[in-house]
Amino acid sequence: MAFTGLAYIVPLAVILAGFALLNGRTVSADVPFQYFDWTVSYANIAPLGVNKQVIVINNQFPGPELETVTNNIISVNVHNNLDEPFLITWHGIQQRRTSWQDGVQGTNCPILPGQNWTYAFQAKDQIGSFFYYPSLLLQRLAGGYGGIRVLNRDVIAVPFAPPTDDFTLLISDFYNRNHRVCDSNLRHILAHYLICVC
Repeated sequence: MAFTGLAYIVPLAVILAGFALLNGRTVSADVPFQYFDWTVSYANIAPLGVNKQVIVINNQFPGPELETVTNNIISVNVHNNLDEPFLITWHGIQQRRTSWQDGVQGTNCPILPGQNWTYAFQAKDQIGSFFYYPSLLLQRLAGGYGGIRVLNRDVIAVPFAPPTDDFTLLISDFYNRNHRVCDSNLRHILAHYLICVC
């Protein structure tokens, strides 16, 4: 059986179109897009009664709550005004076809001081409460975290009445020591332990 050139072109066109859909962003008119612009910096506050340098986002500690609706596409442009690299991970948000947006070292390069990075992902088929936090250098001990609330779309009914009130409660370990001191101490302990074991 002889194949003509056209027989190869049609399947190739279908395959290329499939790759374009998988690798590109397709956004229909009914999928809202939300844009957030965050500046990460230091501030001195006393959350436990002792003045301490903390990491704030848009001068807020904890950081701003990210409220969205399921299936929305979220874009967060993070400006790093710290003097060290920074990454944010979106704990609990399923990164479907956007694993490079997860904000952990290995899938993302750290945002260098004075630089910015725009995270873009979709809260696909999820509702509930989640949170974000820094994933480098024990920075989470100094703040830089906040809540994420993913609400249901109006077209999808939930099997219960809406709550009379809703708030986000963030529970975290917090130290009066600077996060850099804690990171250095931990690295020293780990280095000592690894030397003793070997």
